Amino acid sequence: MMNLPLLFRFREPLATLPSLVVLAVLIIAGVQKATELKRKEDPQPVQIALMELPPPPPPQPKPQVEPPPKPVEPPKKQEAPRPVAKPAPVKQTPAPVDPAPPSANAPVVPAPPSTPAAPPVQAAPVAPPAPPPVNTANIEQTYVGQLRAHLNSIKRYPTGREASTLRPQGKVRVWFVLRRDGSVVDSGIESSSNSMLLDDAARKTINRAAFAPFPDDTYKGESTHRFTADLDFIPV
Repeated sequence: MMNLPLLFRFREPLATLPSLVVLAVLIIAGVQKATELKRKEDPQPVQIALMELPPPPPPQPKPQVEPPPKPVEPPKKQEAPRPVAKPAPVKQTPAPVDPAPPSANAPVVPAPPSTPAAPPVQAAPVAPPAPPPVNTANIEQTYVGQLRAHLNSIKRYPTGREASTLRPQGKVRVWFVLRRDGSVVDSGIESSSNSMLLDDAARKTINRAAFAPFPDDTYKGESTHRFTADLDFIPV
């Protein structure tokens, strides 16, 4: 209790005491740093000398390369003159001497009799190749198809008041016999349509038709042939 007034009295000096301690430490550190720097100084002075550089050597001349010598051409050989061919000597042929005429005393040799030449051998005539057989079945089938197509192209649906009222419809099978020149020998109804109007129109179609003649090589041995055709009548 007795020390409190004393400390209170010296409070200001005590407050500056840490600052003084720090300052003293800094001063001591600075002195030591300065002494270290002085110790590291080199007492010998550094001399700097300026020297002149020697001049560069002069450029050396480039060696001249001599061109290679040209090859010497060998002298050309002189060709020997070719020998001139001499013309061949012309041979003189002796003139033909006419044979001396036979003397009267020389014997006459008869000439051998000439043998007659053999007549040339004539080759036997070659027979012409036989023509290929004609397929008459296909030709006849084609002809029948043409007849039926012709009938269907010229058929006419019956006209009149009865036909326009009833308007019948059906198929009529007709038959007709033709000569080889295509003319009609006879005709008729093979299968009726159950309508007199249609049957009558089928007969008129046969009478109106103009048929082509039979093709060659068809229906051999027949002067006439019977055909059939179906005529389908549909009202318009």
